[in-house]
Amino acid sequence: MPQYQDKKTKLWKYRVYLIDEFGRKKQKEKRGFKTKKEAKLAEEKLVQENEKRIQDREKLKNCISFSQLTKEYLEYKHLKLKINAYKTIESRIRVHITPYFEKFENIHDILPADYINWQIEIDKKVKSFNYKSSLHTAFVNLLNYAMDFHGLKENVASKIKNFSNKTSHSQNINYWDYEEYQNFINGVDDALYHLLFEVLYFTGLRIGECLALTWNDLQQDYLNINKTLTRVYEDNKKILNSPKTTSSNRQVKLDLVTLQHLLKYKEKQKKKIHFKNDWFIFGDLKSLSTTTIDRKKNYYCEKTHTKKIRIHDFRHSHVSLLISNGVPITVIQKRLGHSNSSITLKIYAHMLKQDEDKAIYTINRIRAS
Repeated sequence: MPQYQDKKTKLWKYRVYLIDEFGRKKQKEKRGFKTKKEAKLAEEKLVQENEKRIQDREKLKNCISFSQLTKEYLEYKHLKLKINAYKTIESRIRVHITPYFEKFENIHDILPADYINWQIEIDKKVKSFNYKSSLHTAFVNLLNYAMDFHGLKENVASKIKNFSNKTSHSQNINYWDYEEYQNFINGVDDALYHLLFEVLYFTGLRIGECLALTWNDLQQDYLNINKTLTRVYEDNKKILNSPKTTSSNRQVKLDLVTLQHLLKYKEKQKKKIHFKNDWFIFGDLKSLSTTTIDRKKNYYCEKTHTKKIRIHDFRHSHVSLLISNGVPITVIQKRLGHSNSSITLKIYAHMLKQDEDKAIYTINRIRAS
């Protein structure tokens, strides 16, 4: 940033090139300074004022209220997600996040202390660590969006990190051992529901995957999992979607007994007028209702005096059955449709610990021989 002296007047001037707040390059010049020092100080002041204008404009450009941010973010997610996934995120933000942070007129004003205080409030209301963790993830993703599109410098949710897990993961999982399952299934006197519960227990399918099955998906001795049935709660309709993840597209091999039961039931269905292979296995032209399935499950639990588990816990029960009989975790991972075995291990590690006695028995037998 040079200064110049006029040879005739002996006065000083400065000439500087600046980038203004609109990104345009401009030359600024001012004359009439008695000393070089005065010219230099005036030039430095001009540069500082210009930088402040740029910063103020940038801040104004990136200034967005929390309510505006969530509205924009949810519109963006609505385009990217399946309807039920979107509804889940929208509900978490609307119910648990927005009420606390909607007071912020500028997202740049959210401090780490604000996020910690929010976690404290959520801890008082929500007991499930998994659900609290999902709220944290939703918050992280929301602020990541703000960093990408609104110049947010720091993600306070990522910095503070997740809620602490005060309960073991195993407390969130319930399941039947094989004896409990047998006690339950022996009391199910409805052929269709008997078959449904059998398939759930011996395949580990998600309920949406199971209800989406048509007879076309029964190929030789396996089930072709290529879609899932999802309820859209907004209008209470059921729609067929692609599976939960890419790895959920898979083939699940059937045991001989379950296969025979499926084929026998198909022969019974084929006697119906207008039967087609694109009929739902668990239903006809329409699949069974999840609420009816849950009601039936509870009825048979009470009838057989079997502890109540959720429909999704049939999936956990399937894993327990396989782990207790020495099936490798990598095989279980592929059967469940997890993208990698670390996901399976994270969920079911406690079941592996329960099986440690088998390992010690094997070692003892080897060393005694």
